[in-house]
Amino acid sequence: MVLMAKAIKFLVVCFLLCHVIEAASQDSLVIADDKLVIHDILISGNKITHEPVILRELVFSTGDTVFKMELLSALQMSRDNLLKLAIFNFVNLNVKHLGNNLIDVTIVVTERWYIWPIPIVEYADRNFNSLIENWDWERINYGAWLKWNNFRGWNELLTAKIQLGYVKEYALAYSKPNIGKNQNHGISAGFNANQQNEVFIETVNNVPVEYQPLDIPAQVRLNTFARYTYRRKYFALHSLKLDYYDYQVSDSVAIINPNYLGGGATSINYFMLTYQFDYDIRDSKVYPLVGFNVRIKAEQLGLGITEFDHPTLRLTGIVMFHQKIANRLYFYNTTKARFSSEKVMPHLLNRALGYNENLRAYEAYVIDGSDYVLSLYNFKIQVVKPNSYTLPFIGMEQFNKIHYAVYVNVFADAGYVNNEFPNPTNTMVNTWQFSTGIGIDLVTYYDRVFTIFYAINRYGEHGFFFQVETPFSRW
Repeated sequence: MVLMAKAIKFLVVCFLLCHVIEAASQDSLVIADDKLVIHDILISGNKITHEPVILRELVFSTGDTVFKMELLSALQMSRDNLLKLAIFNFVNLNVKHLGNNLIDVTIVVTERWYIWPIPIVEYADRNFNSLIENWDWERINYGAWLKWNNFRGWNELLTAKIQLGYVKEYALAYSKPNIGKNQNHGISAGFNANQQNEVFIETVNNVPVEYQPLDIPAQVRLNTFARYTYRRKYFALHSLKLDYYDYQVSDSVAIINPNYLGGGATSINYFMLTYQFDYDIRDSKVYPLVGFNVRIKAEQLGLGITEFDHPTLRLTGIVMFHQKIANRLYFYNTTKARFSSEKVMPHLLNRALGYNENLRAYEAYVIDGSDYVLSLYNFKIQVVKPNSYTLPFIGMEQFNKIHYAVYVNVFADAGYVNNEFPNPTNTMVNTWQFSTGIGIDLVTYYDRVFTIFYAINRYGEHGFFFQVETPFSRW
C-alpha cells in the first residue's frame, strides 16, 4: 500500500505539471479594431448528433465578439475540431453577414454511418508482411465485431467483439466523453478476455519464437479497465486509468521459458495505474499535415494490492511535429521514448519495438527491452490534393461521397532499445537501428490510409511493404 500511495502522489504531480503546461500554451487574442458579433449559430445535417456535441467543439459561441482578422482561423479551427471527433465525413462552416457587424455562422455536417457489425475473417499475425511470409490456414480468426460510433447521438462509443478460431477473444467496452454542463468530463469501462493456443515464448536471433503446447490453451488473459478523462478546453486531455490484468499460461510454457511470466510462474495478476496528458493541435488525427501533438504517460505496474514481483514505473513521451515547407511539400517528425525503472522484467512485459511500433523494413523482427527511443522522419509530396467525389449509384449520403488524397513520401527511421540482460543471439538491442525508403499513401474516407512503400534497413535487407491503418493510431 505504501507503493500505491507513492504512485498516486507521482501521478498527481504529473497532473499538476501538465495542467500548467496547458494553461501556459493558450493563445492570446490579437488586438484589432474591426469586430463582429455572432448573432446565431445555425446547424444542419445532424440527423443523429445532438447540437451540444457540435457546439462543444466551436472556439466561439452565440453572442461572442470576434475580430475580422481572426474569423477565418476560428472557422478553420472549429472545423478541424469537429472532424477530429471522427463522427462526420464532411463539415462546412460559412458566415452570413446581417449588417451592423452582426453575423450568423452556418454549420453543415454530413454524418458518418455509425453502426458497424463487421464479420471477422483475419490472419493471426503481427503485421501484413508476416502473413505473406508464413501463411497457414490454421491461423485464421473468425467471428463478429460491433462498433457503434456516436451511440445515442452523444459521441459515445460502444464496442463488442466475439472472435473464435486461432485466437479466441471476447470484449465489451463503453465510452462517454462529454459528461457535465460543459462536457469536460468523460468515463469509460470495459473488459477483454483472450485465449490463444500459441505464444511468442521467447526472442531468438531477433525473431519471436512461436510455441504451441499440447496442453492448450497456451495462454489466457483477462483485462478489465475503468478510465476518467478531463478536457478543459479543446486541445488538452487528461486521463486516469485503472487496469487489472490476469495471465494464465500452460505448465509447458513455464517449463520451456521460466522467465515468460517470471520465476517459472504459470500465473500473474496485477493492477496498473496510468496517467496520460495529451495536447493535440494538429489539423487532423487521421493524416495530419500541420501542427503538433505532445503526449506524456506515466504507468505504475503493480500497486501492492496483489502479489506481483515486478513493480515498475514506466514513463513514456511522444512528440509529433508536422510542418508545411512549401506548396504541396510537408515534413513531419515523430519521436517516442520510454523509460522503465525496473530493468529485469518477465518476457511478456519486456516488449519494445516490433509489436505496436516498429521501424520500417524491420517488420520481420522484434526488439525486446526495458527502454527505447524511436524517431521517424518523413518528407511528403502532395500528388493529389484533398478532393471529393460523389458516387451516383449509391443513394446513402454516408457512403456516396468519398474524399481522397495521394502523397509520395520519402522517409528515414531510427530506433534504439536498451536491454541490460539480452539473449546473446539478439544483436539488434543496445545498438542503433535505422532504415530508409519511399512510399505512396492513399488517404480516403472512414479514416483509412492505404500505404505501399519500399524500404531498406541497416543490414541491406529490403523489399516492398503494405499497411492499411490510421497512422499512429496505436501510439
